[in-house]
Amino acid sequence: MPFISRIQRQSDYSLFPPSTPIVIDNGASYFRIGWAGETEPRVIFRNIVQRPRHKTTGETVTIVGDHDPTLLKYFDCTRSGPRSAFESNVVYQFEIMEYVLDFAFDRLGANESQIDHPILITECVCNPVYSRGKMAELLFETYGVPSIAYGVDAAFSYKYNQQHGVCAKDGLAICPGFTTTHVIPFINGEPVYKGCCRTNIGGFHITDYMKQLLSLKYPHHMARFTWEKVEDLKMEHCYIAQDYGSEAQLFQLKEKRKQLFLKTTSEGRQRAKQKRHEEELERERRNQEDEVKRLYVLRLDLYASEVDPTFVPKLDIGTSQSTEVPRLRPLTKEDFQIVFGVERFRCPEILFRPNWIGIDQAGLDEMAGVSIRRLPSHDQELESRLTSSIFVTGGSCLFPGINERLEAGIRMIRPCGSPIKVVKALDPILDAWRGASAYAASSQFFTQTFSKMDYYEKGEDWLRGYELRYTL
Repeated sequence: MPFISRIQRQSDYSLFPPSTPIVIDNGASYFRIGWAGETEPRVIFRNIVQRPRHKTTGETVTIVGDHDPTLLKYFDCTRSGPRSAFESNVVYQFEIMEYVLDFAFDRLGANESQIDHPILITECVCNPVYSRGKMAELLFETYGVPSIAYGVDAAFSYKYNQQHGVCAKDGLAICPGFTTTHVIPFINGEPVYKGCCRTNIGGFHITDYMKQLLSLKYPHHMARFTWEKVEDLKMEHCYIAQDYGSEAQLFQLKEKRKQLFLKTTSEGRQRAKQKRHEEELERERRNQEDEVKRLYVLRLDLYASEVDPTFVPKLDIGTSQSTEVPRLRPLTKEDFQIVFGVERFRCPEILFRPNWIGIDQAGLDEMAGVSIRRLPSHDQELESRLTSSIFVTGGSCLFPGINERLEAGIRMIRPCGSPIKVVKALDPILDAWRGASAYAASSQFFTQTFSKMDYYEKGEDWLRGYELRYTL
């Protein structure tokens, strides 16, 4: 199957013995794959697939993840847009998932269709048994892997940071991801799934909301607001406001002061006067040019009438009836710039107010309180330990100010004097893969895997009760 990619293919696949596990962080936004025991994944790419046709040969090619945009002029992409294997944060499109895994194993350096290494693959919290079974069937039947283990990406990130002293054994993990956000309580280093909460808000919704706002604000630039450009704007300029109402009022006040300053200062008046004078001169110059052209046409018509008495001159209706407004100045760099103002903190605010985009669910700070109340034992001491180690991970927690906003929001719903401490992961993007890599490199990892024989003997329903132990 032909692939188009800028990702370099690894050349040391044969150097790893079959007992070395392959670690996969199957995220809804990015796919990461590498070897157990290493600190960095070997291959990282966007978890999307596109299958356009070549304009000349008609051959269908597979584009997985990132690609060179200049190559798209050779392909017909109108009938096949980027597709994801995920519905929300659950894998449902396993045909697309097979393309992604084919590409991942190929870039990792596998030369054969069979993969002789155990697989540790991440999944979402409380993954449905249907998705687990189809993923196991795909890995066992298509790739022939000897054994599989499933683990939650947020739990691996929590354990990795716990080993580095960032968070404690008892804590609360808040994981704003690409399409969903989860809150998971941890007791003695193990996740308590009965206390988990989920809301359908994430980085995808922030980018989409920003794209809509900018398109409405600058409709003439709508075609240029591509997903990649808006994503870059979001990561470079957005932040979390500590108090959205006060921040919005302050921003409006700054804008009013700026306009007032431009109107009242002598410098602003002088610039406006100079601009009006230049526009007047430009208008007079154009009128003179039009008059010269009109006289020239009249002379030509007069000469033609003398040569040919039957000549009828055409009426010049272009200047008198034209509806086009003459351009008084050439386009400058400022005409292609956008003012990125209140959108900087308005778009990430939907993490705390999902109802702004029509999602009637709780925000991050409310979810933390709901998760604590769902715990089986209402122990005040345990709740204090959980709130004193609130751990934030995931790609959507990179906005500046999110720790302070979470701490202020959770303090409002907790009893007075409760200890509250919010910490961020060392690397919110890669810590899930690094934690899974360290877990797969331990000697007890193989006690947590299940083989193809186990899967077919016990059936798909057996996966309903499969649960990885993160403390070995």
